[in-house]
Amino acid sequence: MKIEILIEDAGDAGEIEVVELFVSAGDTVAEHQPLAEVATDKANMEIAASQAGVISEILVTSGQIIDGDQVLMILETE
Repeated sequence: MKIEILIEDAGDAGEIEVVELFVSAGDTVAEHQPLAEVATDKANMEIAASQAGVISEILVTSGQIIDGDQVLMILETE
């Protein structure tokens, strides 16, 4: 199953910067493993895997400014 990794509870955060990506496409990840760090004008947050699986696609780059509803990456699970 494909799962879209989003920023949960972004609300009205405005501009969000992708500070760092901790994984690459093809990486196997564990549930709750940090995948990326993002920053708003109020706080920095780590985005973690909701389930174990393989990162099949990364749709953002470090330093990129994104909207709160933008998909960061695709996680494939069994």
